[in-house]
Amino acid sequence: MVETGPAADWARKQVDLGRVPVAVLGIASSQGIEDVVAFGTDGGRQATADHHFALFSVSKPISAMTVMRQVELGKLSLGNALSDALPGFGAGRTDTVTLEHLLSHRSGIADPALDGGTPLREDLTSAEQAFYAGSLVQYCNIAFEGAAAMAEWADGRPFEEQLLSLASDTGASGLTFSTECNPHTIHGTEAAGLNVNGMYRKKHPGAGLFGTATDLLNLGSELLGETGKAVRPATLAAMRRPRTTEVSHITTRPKPLRHTGLGFQLPANQSELLAQGIYGHPGWAGTEWWMFPEQDRCVVFLTNVLDTPDLGVDTTELFNAVAVS
Repeated sequence: MVETGPAADWARKQVDLGRVPVAVLGIASSQGIEDVVAFGTDGGRQATADHHFALFSVSKPISAMTVMRQVELGKLSLGNALSDALPGFGAGRTDTVTLEHLLSHRSGIADPALDGGTPLREDLTSAEQAFYAGSLVQYCNIAFEGAAAMAEWADGRPFEEQLLSLASDTGASGLTFSTECNPHTIHGTEAAGLNVNGMYRKKHPGAGLFGTATDLLNLGSELLGETGKAVRPATLAAMRRPRTTEVSHITTRPKPLRHTGLGFQLPANQSELLAQGIYGHPGWAGTEWWMFPEQDRCVVFLTNVLDTPDLGVDTTELFNAVAVS
């Protein structure tokens, strides 16, 4: 296993500088996994390539692809209304929240806490309106529970079963909503006011998955190869199409600004990047999953600390290291 090169050196540096206690860095191409390296120790636990990590919002594009499989089958449309699938949603709203709105953070649903004690579906049906659907962009976790409800309405199977089917089809069979996988402990939860175990219990389609580097690299390899095992090439192209470039953003973290497709995020700071056309998603605990179609590269970075950009972890450096790897 090769443990040198710009991307691996970048990952090692995050541990050496004390920004994160552990890091797993993986690279794949459309032909398969090329390298996975692990650095650091946390509480006496040496990081290894096969460890599970809490993916947080890296869950979103995986959930989005699961839902888009129903669109491919003609069972759902991006224009379908959430209220059709979930009649209890949106009482008093005069707008229509569609599947496209849900997957692109334009739903106007006020996001409840990730770790509340009520079931997610109740959180969704009781959520207040933040703005008229489609008029603004505001990052929204609960919207992915809405998308999951629409997939269940279309297919009849529980959403978790649908997602695990996608995982099995793409060599990502380690993906799970269960803590029985023994994921690494998340640091920074007290400062953030997050009851992480409460969040885990919700099995949140927008934030609740656990996975290994191998899971994400295998899935990324399938996307780069456009094999159709996850979603068809035309579907992936639609998911990568930016839908928020001309819409005002409501955000508490202005940088790095990212545009949104359907579930996937797209870097907006392309003038700072050596590669173009990057798509993927970050996660709150420092997790990163990105595809570089021009370079035929997928990169996975897994760690376990909330708000890593505030600690000096700069993914622009990672993106440029991957572009030349």
